[in-house]
Amino acid sequence: MYKEPYDNPDLVKVYEERYIHHPNQINDVNFEIDVIQKVMEYYDYESWCDVACGTAHHLRKASGNFTRLGVDKSKLMMNQHKDDTEYDVDYSVANILSWRTKKKFDLVTNFWFGYSHQPSLEKVINFFEKMIDLTARHGTIVLSVHNHWKLFNDKPRLSIDVNSEFTFDAIHWSYTEPSTGDKYKCISPHKDLILETFEPYFKEYTKVEYPRVSAKELFVFRDRNATRRV
Repeated sequence: MYKEPYDNPDLVKVYEERYIHHPNQINDVNFEIDVIQKVMEYYDYESWCDVACGTAHHLRKASGNFTRLGVDKSKLMMNQHKDDTEYDVDYSVANILSWRTKKKFDLVTNFWFGYSHQPSLEKVINFFEKMIDLTARHGTIVLSVHNHWKLFNDKPRLSIDVNSEFTFDAIHWSYTEPSTGDKYKCISPHKDLILETFEPYFKEYTKVEYPRVSAKELFVFRDRNATRRV
């Protein structure tokens, strides 16, 4: 059993086939790339960091003249398709929670719920806070959010029962990877908690629906403030 999902070379080899090029996924991936291209072009951004980038497919395929950096814990993942690109992509093998850099980026992204592979909800929030810290002033964050079975639409984060308040902060779930049989545990925060974490730092927020019915939603946080809004 491997400590991390993407330390397993058997999974790394089939990752793009399963999660990028599969007919059930490729349209979503191309949609995400299209959003990136439009954001970078519209705001004339010069730098982009993709956090938990995996094989860096988005970084390698999005068109445009800007610097690109991928950060991921798995060197195997980043090296798998490294040469399949028309663009210069820099890579940093690091755990985003402990990664130290003074650089700020116009666009910071995370796709495929890299944030969910954390040992606790606190660490998930730390992951989000790191994304915010990496974002340059007036910059943008694009985040793919997992809304399981649209459950978060039906279940508010805060509910009141008689004299008590209850919060539904996250779903703890697991899945078995078909290609290896390995089982992984994940944490998906309630989307209201995600908004509560990001919104104070940005002037604008929009939710972009995927073209097809999906368990995913795309959150775009625009115009990073110099300081947190009160």
